Amino acid sequence: MFAKKFLFTGFSPNDTSREVARALKFLLFPWQWSRIIAGSGADEVEKKLRAYLPVGDVICFDSGRTALYFAIKYLNLRSGQEVLVQAYTCVVVINSIKAAGGTPVYVDIDNDFNMNTADAASKISDRTRAIIIQHTFGAAATGLDNLLGIARRHGLFIIEDCAHSLGATDKGRKLGTVGDVAVFSFGSDKIISGVRGGALAVKDSSVALAVRGFQNQLPTSRFGKTIQHLIHIPVFFVGKKLYGWGIGKVILFLASKFNIVNKIIYPAEKRGEAVDFYPARMPNSLALLLLDQLDNLDANIVHRRKIAKIYSEQITNKNFVQEVFNPESTYLRYPMLVNGVDEVLKMAKKSGIILGDWYSTVIAPQDVDVARLGYKYGSCPRAEQMAKLSINLPTDVGVNPDDAARIVGVINSCKI
Repeated sequence: MFAKKFLFTGFSPNDTSREVARALKFLLFPWQWSRIIAGSGADEVEKKLRAYLPVGDVICFDSGRTALYFAIKYLNLRSGQEVLVQAYTCVVVINSIKAAGGTPVYVDIDNDFNMNTADAASKISDRTRAIIIQHTFGAAATGLDNLLGIARRHGLFIIEDCAHSLGATDKGRKLGTVGDVAVFSFGSDKIISGVRGGALAVKDSSVALAVRGFQNQLPTSRFGKTIQHLIHIPVFFVGKKLYGWGIGKVILFLASKFNIVNKIIYPAEKRGEAVDFYPARMPNSLALLLLDQLDNLDANIVHRRKIAKIYSEQITNKNFVQEVFNPESTYLRYPMLVNGVDEVLKMAKKSGIILGDWYSTVIAPQDVDVARLGYKYGSCPRAEQMAKLSINLPTDVGVNPDDAARIVGVINSCKI
């Protein structure tokens, strides 16, 4: 038992009493059920994001993976045409490439967890059509301008993967505005969350028109699936509150085992297969959850940077490798490298802290079939090495400065 609250990295970090109240309103009041799917919420999210970024258009979908799929589908790829993508990424990114007819070509990373410029340049061929530039943990690649220059010289379609980086900047430019299109995710562990959701930001009007056409042909997310997303919010809120007493663990285990709540990645997706209930449009109820958080986005980012700065300034354990604080990053999570990740995770958990290990393999999560996804071990050695050493700390609104200091104390006391 823990006298202090349990601290989590992930576990639906954006769920506050406000989100719980809104979810329960949809779930418990019959006169609200007609608005769970239908309504203008997604249109309002698009409008706010167009103004925030700003870009020519923003088109909402059920998820970031769907947004990426349609970004690549727009290219109408022929068999054998390639898309450059970094290793140290998520399986849903690779699935979207393959589902849209592309062949993923894996590029190694730098010490900042983002794509290595030289390796990207060396892997471009006459079959390469697009490049996905991932902004991992909320920070732009240090070689972003070089990557953009290489892509433009070779006539590549530039897709920014901003799943981690809504609100982040690079030299004052908002990420999501420097490529041809940008993918945003509103999944349960992202900067803002509707439990599930995504958007594609598009510069060019002709691209936007084509993608809008794709969106218009989609059904809205199924009612039953949307109910699972809404149930996710109170279940995780209560589960986390009671986690230290053991009751919360049972609640979360049973909710997952009996499919009471949604899964972040479904078993079929881990095998590189499609699921039959997506792609789809964003349902009204989940969009309305996003609207509240969009209104507080800037404060959210200020908070994350404040917590990240505490880690940067106060962690002194030389066994942990950390980057210099980046005031332009949104710090979805605060990343570090350490030998003995499993030991650190166990030690922290004994102190009531669940740290994160994104990404513990070159294509996450651990139980995906990497070979089936076309990755060859040894092709991206830096990504393979960093995946074994990666650990990340929470920065979300549920972590206050005293919590951060508590995490610092545990990290500084670790003897690896």
